Amino acid sequence: MSEEQLRREAVRRRSEGQGPSEIAEALGRSTRWVRKWVARHDAESDNDGWAQSRSRAPKTSPTKTSDSIEAQILAARERLVANPRAQYGSLAIQWDLRRVGVDPIPPARTIERVLARHGVVQPRRRASEQYRSKNVPYPTLNPAEPGTTHQVDMIGPRHLFGAAKFHTMNLIDVGSHRVGNVIVTETRPGVLVKALTGIWSRVGIPSVAQFDNHANFAGGIPPAWRHFSPIVAACLDLDITPRFIPVREPWRNGVIEHFNDVWDKSFFRTEVFTSLEHLRTENAAFVEFHNAHHRYSAHQGATPNQMWHNRLHAPLPAGYQPPRRLPAKGRIEVVRYIRSNRKLGLFGKTITLAHTDTYQYVTAIIKVRSRKLIVIDINGEIIHNCDFDLSRELR
Repeated sequence: MSEEQLRREAVRRRSEGQGPSEIAEALGRSTRWVRKWVARHDAESDNDGWAQSRSRAPKTSPTKTSDSIEAQILAARERLVANPRAQYGSLAIQWDLRRVGVDPIPPARTIERVLARHGVVQPRRRASEQYRSKNVPYPTLNPAEPGTTHQVDMIGPRHLFGAAKFHTMNLIDVGSHRVGNVIVTETRPGVLVKALTGIWSRVGIPSVAQFDNHANFAGGIPPAWRHFSPIVAACLDLDITPRFIPVREPWRNGVIEHFNDVWDKSFFRTEVFTSLEHLRTENAAFVEFHNAHHRYSAHQGATPNQMWHNRLHAPLPAGYQPPRRLPAKGRIEVVRYIRSNRKLGLFGKTITLAHTDTYQYVTAIIKVRSRKLIVIDINGEIIHNCDFDLSRELR
């Protein structure tokens, strides 16, 4: 018998005078089950469908996304998809909803469910240039706890309507994905070092700051290896180790490169800014919004602020002024891939290594106080040791 037939049979037997225990034993059910269906039949004797199963789902759902919010989510996504330079993920949709005045902003998971329910989820756009692994081990830092390792990069020059030119210095804490940045209109060394230390005054001082090899960060053109930038000087002064990634391998700073793309396509490309002041105001709001709302799979869906919660950071000294000369302390780290020519390039200075040291990544460590250079391989073994005649004057 089907379940419905069993229910009707229980009621028939009860109407013939059989007891609930007897019926339950005969049908392989409990006495409670028998009483339930007999009571249902008695209450709905005029309804022939009384024996049919009914949904246990609640008639209403207080947490269901309203039709108006769903419509706003879909409209925001449609606006973003229409812009070939914009992203259209949950963070971009949240920011667009904020821009048009939606309050409160629906959570990322709600947006993702709405998109999936309406069948408008699409694969992510892929960059045309993708990293191809050399299958060579790469030197890594210790696991990055929040506040220990920052990646820093520049975007620009960009232009607003009216030809106003600007650059953006972006910084991200690898351990939490917490972001700080600043808009600058000049790239003079003194401006950039004040911009970076200004960010550190808000987010705290790391143990390691990782940069690419642009002169904005490393120093001037030849002999750059002797004259480092004010940014390097400030790092050493604050007991931060400046670390430079291999030349032409931007993916080694992949965390900040990803945020650069988010900033560009979820923020800058989605709005018209009327002035630099307007840009700075909205940029500060976007950074705060990112830190509070963007969920990273690397943190099991936690936001940067959740990862940072209740953690202390090393503050910048009040009224800090960057040094005018290279401090005689600390170390500068440079990662390079050694090819068949055995050349290790350090900002214009070239060192030739042994034949056995080719086809691997090495870390060159410049010891500033002793003016020494040591080169270590992927196993931490010293493979080269020499003097390094750097100047304490800055570029």
